[in-house]
Amino acid sequence: MDIGSIAGIIIGLIGLVVGAWQNRQRVSFEQLVRANNWFNLQQASNSNGTLQLALDLYKQKHSNELSTEVLEQLSRADAFGQCVTKESVRQIYLFEPSFTKDDISAWEAEGKISEALKKVFLQLAEKEKK
Repeated sequence: MDIGSIAGIIIGLIGLVVGAWQNRQRVSFEQLVRANNWFNLQQASNSNGTLQLALDLYKQKHSNELSTEVLEQLSRADAFGQCVTKESVRQIYLFEPSFTKDDISAWEAEGKISEALKKVFLQLAEKEKK
């Protein structure tokens, strides 16, 4: 074998090692993104639920003297929270390897999503995923 052949083999082996390492990095990154998406959805859902409870509590405690300014701000916060929740669902849709009605039913059975959130998930599942 000449030097050119040996160098080619070495470069090829290095390329294989680098390719395998990059693939492991990509898989790890995808897993991290998916985990973060589910975490963000959980936090957004918790925040929305807490805000809605606070809104109901405010209405109960101050039913005689409701402030339209407070109600308006609480309603805006709720709308923003709903938007963040929907974006979290969209991120899950984009990064999960499978996003079918069966997957959504399984996620509901596992307790990952609520019945209310299932509706948002199903809206995306009906779209064709590219």
